[in-house]
Amino acid sequence: MFDNMAVLQLPVNPLDEEQLKLKIKIINKIVPLGHQKGLLIYFGDVFPNYNSLFNRLPVNPTNQYSATDFIGDIQKNTQFDDPFTYSLEPGGQLEWASAPAISLWNIQDQFKRHVAIEDSLCKKNSIDRLYLSLEPFCKPDDIDLITMNKYQLMDNLFKKSGHLGPWMMRNTTSVQLNIDFTSEEDANEMAFLADIIQPLFSILFSNSPFMRGKPVGNTNMRWKIWEDTDLGRCRSLFDHGIRTQNKIVDDYSNWLPGVKSIFKYNDNGDAEYYDGTLGEMIQSDPNKSKSHILSALHQSFTHVRFKTVLEVRASDRPPKGMEMAPAAFLSGLLTALKTRGKLREAIARWSNNERKALIRSGNNLSFDQVGPQNKTVREWLEFLSDLALNGLDERAANFRIKNERPLLQPFVENVLKNGPKSIQTQNAFERDGGSLNKFLKHYCSDTIS
Repeated sequence: MFDNMAVLQLPVNPLDEEQLKLKIKIINKIVPLGHQKGLLIYFGDVFPNYNSLFNRLPVNPTNQYSATDFIGDIQKNTQFDDPFTYSLEPGGQLEWASAPAISLWNIQDQFKRHVAIEDSLCKKNSIDRLYLSLEPFCKPDDIDLITMNKYQLMDNLFKKSGHLGPWMMRNTTSVQLNIDFTSEEDANEMAFLADIIQPLFSILFSNSPFMRGKPVGNTNMRWKIWEDTDLGRCRSLFDHGIRTQNKIVDDYSNWLPGVKSIFKYNDNGDAEYYDGTLGEMIQSDPNKSKSHILSALHQSFTHVRFKTVLEVRASDRPPKGMEMAPAAFLSGLLTALKTRGKLREAIARWSNNERKALIRSGNNLSFDQVGPQNKTVREWLEFLSDLALNGLDERAANFRIKNERPLLQPFVENVLKNGPKSIQTQNAFERDGGSLNKFLKHYCSDTIS
């Protein structure tokens, strides 16, 4: 069990009594006392679905088979003992979430069960799946927004708070890894390191080659979209002044209450507009402060964010068969303590200016860009990939699990040799010389027989 004061690590900077109480509540939600569940990993997977004519499925129920119908049929076909769950994202993207596990092989087994269910329904309903992280044809106005008040409120805000929020909501897919921690110190270090490497992580796993029916070139498009969605709640922790390794949870709990609220859940559990900050929303009903804090944590969309676990969000949805690679990369770097120490030593001399420059570099997929310490992006990706693979070796020994190297090594070897998947796909399209529709149907999707 953790000592209360040890967990809270209250700051010396002056806060009024109400601010201090609020901060303590947020910290205790992020890192509950006695939070010693150990390492848990969750895997989320989202991707658009298309009919046999390669038109995107309608999102909401209509006279055509829709994404809503699809998730309903999937849920009907899951077994009572299937540990994973499903939901729909704002543009009808299907989200799959695993049950927590120590080993990625366990999550891979869960994913195979999910894919088998999906395969059967896709064949029955003549549906293609497109294994890209950015919708290649449609503009946001071409895609219905799911009929949930929460998403309507988010959409209304993001249309004003940035330039690309509607694209994020309707047109993107991703993989998000959630990692449990054993203490506030553990949470601080993992979040600090994860935030530092996010631009490189995003480049390595970029898989967003087309937009509006055209190649995007060297632009890391999904990263760029998230960077221009809502400057007040998205981007890196670093951009919000959350930069000190041993104070990340503390600083995050200082920052979160000042973020504009998107919605508040009413007594019926429905999301409704709330005109105020997240801190004001949390304090609006003292009897519901715990649930309001959880809601507030889910209204932050930084590349690395806290819930009651650490969520790392910057990876594109990988190509088919490579779904576990981003999780393996992060697990190797962040959950193997010796390896994590080597990562910490490697970035210890990075200056704030170097970090700022690296974040900007995340918009570009060139491996020749100069990164921190006058090393190229390629050199840093090679270093991180080798370190992550060694970390997976360490995890296998520490947790007595099957080595997860095969889930990562083929991917990083391919990308380091041939460039980001986004660039590889664009090059293949150029060589093909045909229409994008035809190319995608045979190169990036399941072909319906």
